[in-house]
Amino acid sequence: MRPSTPSSRPRRRTVIPAVAALLAFVLPALSGCSLILGDDPDIAALSDASEQSPRFFEGPETALLASNDITPITTDPQSELPVSFTGLDDVTVEVVDTSRILALDGTGSLASVVFGLGFGDSVVGRDLTTGFESAKDLPLVMNNHTLNAESILELNPTVILTDYSVGPYDVQMQMRNAGIPVIFFEPASDMDSIGRLIGDVATALGAPELGKEYVADFEKRLEDTLARIQQVAPTETADRVRMVFLYMRGRAGVYYMYGNDPDGSPGIAGVLIDALGGVDVAGEENWVSGSLTAEGLMRLEPDLMLMLTLGLESVGGVDGLLDVPGVAQTPAGERERVVDMSDYEMFTWGPRTPDVLTALAESIYHVDLAEVELP
Repeated sequence: MRPSTPSSRPRRRTVIPAVAALLAFVLPALSGCSLILGDDPDIAALSDASEQSPRFFEGPETALLASNDITPITTDPQSELPVSFTGLDDVTVEVVDTSRILALDGTGSLASVVFGLGFGDSVVGRDLTTGFESAKDLPLVMNNHTLNAESILELNPTVILTDYSVGPYDVQMQMRNAGIPVIFFEPASDMDSIGRLIGDVATALGAPELGKEYVADFEKRLEDTLARIQQVAPTETADRVRMVFLYMRGRAGVYYMYGNDPDGSPGIAGVLIDALGGVDVAGEENWVSGSLTAEGLMRLEPDLMLMLTLGLESVGGVDGLLDVPGVAQTPAGERERVVDMSDYEMFTWGPRTPDVLTALAESIYHVDLAEVELP
């Protein structure tokens, strides 16, 4: 599925860190904006929470996936080629050969789908954020966060699957002009659109029926995971954990806070917090997320801060995070309540999303989700 006005999508020619690009892509209004403070939000006081509320949990944790690899739905996928596929840029591309695939985006999502469909043996290179076991030793085709044209051409790909979260766009166009089929996909922006992305990739690779099978498998796993999280997440407002996602790159002086926007438009971090049963503090009514300010963070009073592992490390770990203005003065800072997850996993929305949610939920609620009975 693609939008009716492809030109409305930004073509990212400036190289910025991959996850920041994704966040800005999904929430373009946040780029460079400050935290705008309106009336005080309706914050559920900790004094109203029950003694067993996860709002009182203390200490930092790293959320780890049960497996660092992807289990494909088949080891022998069959492609019916040629295939004509119209991408996000409204260009119809003909795919005649899937023997040498490159799947390149800002979160490793496309590669995870390709491997999940069973086409892993045909993948010849990787982007910076594709780090699961089956792919981690593939040649890297990026310099830092920039696509490298020479590295791509050396691999002689027969098809490139990509989106606008990586660039420069000129390199992607250079590959197309060199005769390589280049398909731009619309990334998943919420839980409901992950199945659509899986189906799109499968269709482009000439395996639409396999895609339908894999979507059904994925949606069942996601449904079960969300149901288990619902069983352990508090239902009382006063007990729900107030969460915020902090994107930090300390050496570059980059400090952002993300969630949903108060106008109701979704943000990838806010969608994640909602799925985890938390309260999205950056999406409170009359508040707009963006550049982190000490005053804004303190007034939102998060109980828990979600972070990427490399981002947390870049500010000196938890001790360094507490030195960031405003952090130590929040309930989360007072309890050192930080849950971090690998930069290569948290926002890789695809077949691993149920595993990502499971790992985060277990760190947030101190449970073994596999032992939670489905309703």
